[in-house]
Amino acid sequence: MIARVQRWLGAPELEDSELRRQAGLLSRILAVLIPATICLALLLTVLAPHNLTGRNIALGAILVEFITLALLRRGWVQFAGICMLLALWGCISAAMYWGEGVRSVSMLGQILMIFMAGLLVNGSFASTLALLTILWNYVTVLLHTQNGEPPTLLLDMHAYWAVQSLFFIMSVGLTLTYVNRLRVAFDEAQAKEDSLTTRVSELHAAQQAQSVEESHLRRKEAILKAVSRAAEQLFRQHSFAESIQDVLGDLGQATGVDRVRIFENAPGSGDNLMSHELAAWANSNVSEYMQLGRFKSTHFREVGLSRWVDLLSNNRVVSSRVKDLPDGERRRLQSQGLKSILLVPIFVRAAWWGFIGFDEIKTEREWTLDEEEALRAAAGILGGVIERQQVERALHRSQQHYLAILQDQTDMICRYSPQGLITFANEAYERFFNLPPKGAEHRPIWNQMLNQEEAEALRAKIDSISVEHPATTSRNLSLRADGVLRWIEWTSRGIFDENGVLVEVQAAGRDVDNEVRLREQLERNLRETETQAMTDALTGLHNRRAITERAELEWRGAMQAGLPFSLILLDLDHLKEINDTHGHLMGDEALKLVGTLLKTSMRRNDVAGRWGGDEFMLLLPGSDQEVALQVAERLRQRIGQAHVRLEDGETLTLQVSLGVVSDRAGAHAETPGGLFAKADRALYRAKQAGRNRVGVA
Repeated sequence: MIARVQRWLGAPELEDSELRRQAGLLSRILAVLIPATICLALLLTVLAPHNLTGRNIALGAILVEFITLALLRRGWVQFAGICMLLALWGCISAAMYWGEGVRSVSMLGQILMIFMAGLLVNGSFASTLALLTILWNYVTVLLHTQNGEPPTLLLDMHAYWAVQSLFFIMSVGLTLTYVNRLRVAFDEAQAKEDSLTTRVSELHAAQQAQSVEESHLRRKEAILKAVSRAAEQLFRQHSFAESIQDVLGDLGQATGVDRVRIFENAPGSGDNLMSHELAAWANSNVSEYMQLGRFKSTHFREVGLSRWVDLLSNNRVVSSRVKDLPDGERRRLQSQGLKSILLVPIFVRAAWWGFIGFDEIKTEREWTLDEEEALRAAAGILGGVIERQQVERALHRSQQHYLAILQDQTDMICRYSPQGLITFANEAYERFFNLPPKGAEHRPIWNQMLNQEEAEALRAKIDSISVEHPATTSRNLSLRADGVLRWIEWTSRGIFDENGVLVEVQAAGRDVDNEVRLREQLERNLRETETQAMTDALTGLHNRRAITERAELEWRGAMQAGLPFSLILLDLDHLKEINDTHGHLMGDEALKLVGTLLKTSMRRNDVAGRWGGDEFMLLLPGSDQEVALQVAERLRQRIGQAHVRLEDGETLTLQVSLGVVSDRAGAHAETPGGLFAKADRALYRAKQAGRNRVGVA
């Protein structure tokens, strides 16, 4: 009950600990006095309706208590305490004068007021109040004696001053003694309460941070799943235009944005770059905003967005709330109703092809680094698909061109005996090998082979021709008359007599050199695309996906072989300060330098990769914890000795924190995911311990 009344009364938020203690104590006292005084006034009204003096004194006390409450809520703590004590003392002293039969109780009330004065204010005020009490009680006795009323004291007037002196000494002494004890106890309780409040606040903040982190992780996981689906869909379908709309929808739903768009740079636009919108997706809740702020075809430099061109062309994202953009950009986007944007560049064959844009129309949003990295992966996949389509279109054009050539000239055709002697050759054959008319006849077919191995392969094909398998196909390099090697596809068909005996072979040769070389180029391009999808563009190391796969592979191999396996997670300290102070280009240079030092410091079986943002991972298969710690310390020292040269000629010294974890085959072997988590905790401990050091899981 008291606690509820105290919470209703409330205490002001004060910075001074002493005032906060006094305010808390005063609010507790009021929480007891106000209900008690109200009950007393009600009892006097009901049980003693003719006792107007007692009821008026009780009502006066209630008025004083509420005035004290008002002063307390305004933060006037000491003034409120003094006013309450003086007023209540006055009410009790008035009861001493006017109340009959309550003087002993009134004296107890006076002692209580003196005690509370020492507790709420200080000892000097308590002493002063005790002196006033002695004087008032003496005056009261004198006045009642003069009026003919005998004093109600147990002692006569001669002993009165001795009693009052004893009263003063006892009340002040006891007050100061118990006040000090109560203050110590209250201070301890207040300290515990403050500590508990602080811990509760810290726990609440930690829970909020954990909730935000979990939300970011869920969104990142959704984005990665959408990226995976996009990769599967784009590589499965041949038509980019048919699948891109579904891909944008998946990315939009995974990121939770209002709109997603993809733009392609117009070729040949030079400095005055023009970009065209290829496709767009909008959330169903904002479909009415689909046309808002759209750039169907825009010269970005003409409309004051040249900064975007500079960032995107250098493989940098544009991520910001619109209100935080420079004035020109902010005014343009605010006029179109946009709240936040994220633009991720798309590169094809190391050239900036375009970008994918994520728009927030209804709410503001700040993108995390993990989200940006995941969407960079999506842009990388889009770039790989676009490159594949470009190669396929080039191959298709080459094939069409080749077919047109075939329509204008005849394939090479020849016939030869089972012994390999040519019996017929058309003009195309003679032109190819620069033979005179009829000059190919009676020449061994093996003479056209580049080496003995190909001649033996042709003999084997001739021997394999039968009535059941009359045709064979082969490709081989042939030396054209101008000295150029060309791939020729030969289709050979056996000619049999009535007894099924092979009497002749007719071969048609088709120049497929362009097709073969284009296919080889396509395969190389696809391999390069796959390599790029597994490589971090900035550092040249494995990206997160690749290093994760290698970690699982190397860990499994070590566990099967009974060898130790260690892992080092490395974090570049103060990258954000480098970016904020010297710019993101210097931050990129620092990351590239760390990647270079990792590559040059690795042993033959070690594997390095960029884990994400400012973190790198080094796999040490076959190395135990002792070796891993040596490698980590050597890396820390070497990176600490490296410098990044700034534009003004100054140098920037780098520092890294490292987390080391090791595993060995056995009943308690970890999983790769468990090792990642342990390494992250070890890295966190290293950073908490002051950075630029090695932590061990």
